[in-house]
Amino acid sequence: MPVYGGNADLDLMPVKNIVQRNSANTWRFTLENHWGTHVDCPAHFFLNGKKVTDYPAEFWLFRKPQVIQIKANPGNIIDQNDLTIDVDPTTDLLLFKSGWWKHRGKNIYVKKNPGLHPDLGLWLRMNYPEIRAIGMDWISLSSFEHRKIGREAHKAFLNPDGPGHPVLIFEDMDLSPNLQGLKEVWAAPLLIEKLDSAPCTVIGILNR
Repeated sequence: MPVYGGNADLDLMPVKNIVQRNSANTWRFTLENHWGTHVDCPAHFFLNGKKVTDYPAEFWLFRKPQVIQIKANPGNIIDQNDLTIDVDPTTDLLLFKSGWWKHRGKNIYVKKNPGLHPDLGLWLRMNYPEIRAIGMDWISLSSFEHRKIGREAHKAFLNPDGPGHPVLIFEDMDLSPNLQGLKEVWAAPLLIEKLDSAPCTVIGILNR
């Protein structure tokens, strides 16, 4: 599984096994909460930030998603000047589709990924109050080659004391399908108390 800066494997442990004459097969597994498609919540960087279980169920339903196609070269830091179209003021989920999914499984995906600039987070928070989350088709909002900028970018989006309200971050998404006609997005994070953030399933509803 590609993870920020490298790769990881689930730790699997058999609990019961029918080969050993147990009545059923049962497994225990462990994974980190920032592996795979996941959502970063404010508690990822802030002690007073909300955790994944602090949001009501309706928060995870996005009725006004917008997809923006962007060009993202290895290590690029993307800001508002790189957006190819205007952001709709009614947008509640902004998705950045770059085509980086083509590199998944390669070293470039985890070591040379693009990232977002802190100014983009502040700009969205100050000018587009309806946006509750963003998402991207690469491993992390933070470019692995520019980790200091990446940390500041996370803080710009997630700071509970910043302008407007925090904007949550969906990372490592599969945005490869044709998303024309995307009308809703449903996110289903793994709700475990105390977790700052969580793996999640994200489903797009298309109007075709």
